[in-house]
Amino acid sequence: MLNENKIKLCFIGNPNVGKSTLINRLLNSNDLQTSELPGTTKKIIEKKLVWKEKEFIFLDTAGVYKKKDFNFNLLVKATRLSKIIILILDSSIKRLDKIHKKLVSHTLKAGKGLIIIFNKWDLINNKKEKKKELEEFIKYSVPQFDKRKLFFISALRDNNFLDILKFSLEIEKLLNVKITTSGLNKWLKNITKINPPIRIRGKEIKFKYMVQTDTNPPTFRIFSNHPNKIKSSYKRFLEKKLKLNYKIDNVPVFLEFPVSKNPYQNKKK
Repeated sequence: MLNENKIKLCFIGNPNVGKSTLINRLLNSNDLQTSELPGTTKKIIEKKLVWKEKEFIFLDTAGVYKKKDFNFNLLVKATRLSKIIILILDSSIKRLDKIHKKLVSHTLKAGKGLIIIFNKWDLINNKKEKKKELEEFIKYSVPQFDKRKLFFISALRDNNFLDILKFSLEIEKLLNVKITTSGLNKWLKNITKINPPIRIRGKEIKFKYMVQTDTNPPTFRIFSNHPNKIKSSYKRFLEKKLKLNYKIDNVPVFLEFPVSKNPYQNKKK
């Protein structure tokens, strides 16, 4: 049923960056059935769009950014209510402000999908050089976002924005990806054999097995003999390689390293 087939997208970005313009252009695209819904607040406008039997709910946060009553907590709430966050940046950007760095951090820690769009691309002259520059900019400004796809658009002048909707559906699939336990353990065995973790005070870290415990976002548990000894840098390495191996882009994954409880630790000798 359509009611069970919804995807909520939250559009964030500075004033005049083109949030409302992009939403309105999406709503006015050909072959789209549209309607307006009552907003969650006066500052956040909620709109509905139906495409390919999928119901998209757009959260337009333009009202939240007004200087006199800016509300960061309301922005955080809007991102938490959504499955995918769309961050719109001006193509001439030089620095990512603290507000959006924090929002991106909240987004990824909450296990949401993230799409980054550079708007006003029509005003850029040397597009090839600028594109490389902006890709490096994202790598530096949002290191926890392992991009592998960015959008460069003109919300005012372009005519086709359906690629954004298509990519949203791809991200939704990735958020709900399921990987077999056998496949995970084969991968874990290979990656830890090629790049084993360093010994801690002479103790070798041995990995026992790995299993997926949840989706949306993909969550995995890795069992070992010394989980507390595994360095955070090695955990990040495993996360990065896992995403690379299974092509999980623009979506966070969570790795858990549970500590096994010793059933005899509370017993007296």
